[in-house]
Amino acid sequence: MKINPFDSNLEIGSIYHIKAAMVDVNLPVAGQINKKFYCGHSIGNGELNEFVFIECGVNAVFGRIVELRLPERERLDIETEFNKTKTVHPVASVQLLATVDIAKSEVTVGFTQHPRLGAKVYSAHPTLVKWVLEHSQGKNKNETEQQKVSLAFAELPEVDQLNLSMLPEQLFGRHCAVIGTTGGGKSWTVSSLIGSTLKHNAKIILLDATGEYYKLPEDSTTHVYIGDGEDKAKKATEIIFSYKNLTENDLFAMFSPSGQVQAPKLREAIKSLKLARIMTALATSGLIKKANTLKKPIEDALQKNAAEIFKQQANFDIELLSPQITEECVFPSANYGNDHKKWGDKSDRDVGNCVSLQMRIDSIVHDRAFNCLFRIDGKMDFCKTFKTFWEDKDKKILRIALQNIPFSNNAREIVTNAIGRHFLDKARGGEFKGRPLLIFVDEAHQFLDKSLGDEFTRFKLDAFGLIAKEGRKYGLNICIATQRPRDIPEDVLSQIGTLIVHRLINDKDRSVVERASGEIDRMSSAFLPSLGPGEAVIVGVDFPIPVIIKVNPPDYEPDSSGPDYQKAWGHNRKTR
Repeated sequence: MKINPFDSNLEIGSIYHIKAAMVDVNLPVAGQINKKFYCGHSIGNGELNEFVFIECGVNAVFGRIVELRLPERERLDIETEFNKTKTVHPVASVQLLATVDIAKSEVTVGFTQHPRLGAKVYSAHPTLVKWVLEHSQGKNKNETEQQKVSLAFAELPEVDQLNLSMLPEQLFGRHCAVIGTTGGGKSWTVSSLIGSTLKHNAKIILLDATGEYYKLPEDSTTHVYIGDGEDKAKKATEIIFSYKNLTENDLFAMFSPSGQVQAPKLREAIKSLKLARIMTALATSGLIKKANTLKKPIEDALQKNAAEIFKQQANFDIELLSPQITEECVFPSANYGNDHKKWGDKSDRDVGNCVSLQMRIDSIVHDRAFNCLFRIDGKMDFCKTFKTFWEDKDKKILRIALQNIPFSNNAREIVTNAIGRHFLDKARGGEFKGRPLLIFVDEAHQFLDKSLGDEFTRFKLDAFGLIAKEGRKYGLNICIATQRPRDIPEDVLSQIGTLIVHRLINDKDRSVVERASGEIDRMSSAFLPSLGPGEAVIVGVDFPIPVIIKVNPPDYEPDSSGPDYQKAWGHNRKTR
């Protein structure tokens, strides 16, 4: 600590009332208008949200001013009369946050000893606040090694040129979430976080839901987009996400079969097409014909190839799915139910019941908007794209723009969830153990905690929830960004080790954040509605206290501006 926290120049008051986690302080200098300057920075005289140090034996208690007031008898004395103000005696309530062992240079959340009555209170110099945040409990382990990589993406508000250096382990080691209402600076923060990693040997996946991060540098970023359309990045490449990387459940969620009749036929059709691909001798023009045919050859083949057929991947010809459903619409036994060794004739009733499903399948498969899934020949596939990126030493960010994937038939949610599942499968296989992979998920409320289907065919899109719960041990971490934390499952938020919370106005959103993080209390969350653009409260397991930060301007600003009403509405304005 380069500055003594108990320097007499920093003294602002003394304790007169002690509570369990709070003390009341006399602040004789708080009524002064002019600030003091000390060691290059302005020092408060006792202001709301100001950090302070309190004498406590050989240690110091670190606290924050959460309330300022005057004694009732003096509340009118603060009024000015002919530019003169009477002497007032302000008092403050200080929340006790952490203990600083000055001799060992250690910071511990909470406190084991209360300060005494009359203990002096000192304003915390900005460099000391920075020191406390950067020397939180656990950071001193292998400090020399860890300090080789740090991220400076924010500073203390109203303190210029005093960046906070945070370790990637602090920010992302237990997953991260950037939360805030529209216009609060959420996208700004994501871009600043990503930009700060470019100085290091990082590997980042950015799932760009709206296409606003196209300004990321092309020399270190691979820009790709999925879906029929364009992307604003100059060298963006269109790729496809093959339906063969989807699962049976994904197709059910997309094609929405009715539960009692259509779903069983769709399931059997998928099974038959997988068998037809493996055992071509059993197929006719790629289809398994069942009407009035023996069951045993097909059942034996299914049993022999069960390991391949019952894999979840949709590895079959999607063009044949609709006609194969017709082949599944047969009576279970031939000869009016007397011959159980054969399937019976086609069932006109079942065929009629499946017509709507077949029309829906044909419509989706041949819709141009879904070419990125079903027209896969000759185009770069997502899996190959990631493999190339992972092996390229010069590329640090793989930005996957999702804005062209249609919302209809839950396609965008299904594809994004499948991307997350792909990374989780690779993580479970040990691919990221030696070199961690960090995934940024923008507009995460669109993709997390989604259940698709009806009461008979309910499927949960849980890939990113599983990454939050188990990905850390495999070297796979996520950073989610959302403006609706109430739409994120609490069991997922509870796995988030670091929260960067911008302005939140909705009380339901604030309560969700409070419940998800034991470190942020009502006093800290009370500041959330009043945060300015770019300001946020950062709280986490590896941070000793919730603290307000100001995110540095990103080197590559996201394009998150709204429409220009003056330009759009005034263009054709007529004058009389």
